[in-house]
Formats: sequence, structure tokens, C-alpha cells
Amino acid sequence: MSNMQRMAKIRINDLDVEYEVIPRKVKYPRLEIKTGYLRVIVPEGYDGAGRLVEKHRKWIYNHLCMLEHSKHEARKRSLNLERTEEEFRSLVRELVGKFADQLKVDFKLVRFRKMKTRWGSCSSRGNININRYMIYLPEELVEYVVFHEVAHLVEMGHNKRFWGIVSSEFGDYSEFEDELSIYWILIKEKFITPFEN
Repeated sequence: MSNMQRMAKIRINDLDVEYEVIPRKVKYPRLEIKTGYLRVIVPEGYDGAGRLVEKHRKWIYNHLCMLEHSKHEARKRSLNLERTEEEFRSLVRELVGKFADQLKVDFKLVRFRKMKTRWGSCSSRGNININRYMIYLPEELVEYVVFHEVAHLVEMGHNKRFWGIVSSEFGDYSEFEDELSIYWILIKEKFITPFEN
């Protein structure tokens, strides 16, 4: 295979799935589903993209079906376009302080920046980064994301202990994770071009 990107197609059950093979300087091949289509990231010179896709047919099908469901659900939601930047930052800082006290942890900085792949992040140094696109989320989802990041000051990994902390505050956190996926579709459609992903 050449080191050029190329398109290919496979039929999985009732879906015709078009995918892009993208050679990169990576060690291992991987599959990504972004903006509704499949990308196969492969090491340069790798010629097994078709076999990789074939091997993961079920995973691909399930993820594309879930994405379609999320898009359908997104049509029932609306973004909060009324909240100002000042109100948003004030809300987040207030929540970080509240949850840090509750979990008995210290934080250093709260920073706001536009992120294309995550809602937030937390460093082991106590710095919390919040995605500025969260300004458009309902308040309960802002609360969930902020708690999630503050909880990382107790446990950095996404392990059983971490999810136990999250569920102690939010119960079935999978519902919040699902809602975040749905709102991310809305935000991407309105504010992020496909070329930015």
C-alpha cells in the first residue's frame, strides 16, 4: 500500500460503510469513528486495513448504530445560547470550589479553552481544564463534567474507585455520559467544521 490516504467500502449487515485509510507515523493500527464515518489509522506501509475492518465488523456496526441513535436524540435537544461567558466561568469556578471542598481536595488553576475531543481534563498538579463549548450545556451536565474533573484529584485513572466517586454523587453516570454524547453532536454541527476534527 502506498502512503496515500484512500477510501474503501464494506457492507456490514444493512449498512454500506465507507471508510478512509490514513497512513501515519504510528506503531499500531486503530479504528476511529468521527463525524459519522470510519477512519482506519495505520502505520506507514501497513497493508492490512481491510482485514482490520473485517475483524471489527460488529464493533463498527454497533458504534455507527449508536451514533445514528444519538443524532436522532440530538434533534430533540437544544443548546443553551443565553448564558454569557462571564456567567459560565463564574458557574464553573463556583462548582469547582464546591466539589473540591466536598471531596477534600485542593486545586490550583481552572482554565477554559476550546477542545475538540473532550469536555475537560485534570492534571496531577491540580490544574483543571474546561472545554469552552460547555457554555451551551444544561446546568446539570456542566455540574457533572466539573465533578468528573474534580474527582480526578482524588483518583487520576478511570478505574472502579473513580467511577465509584462519580456514582456517589450522580448515581447512574451512564445517563450523563449519553447526554454529553448527544449534546456534542449538536455542538459539532453548529460550531465545529468537519475539517477541525
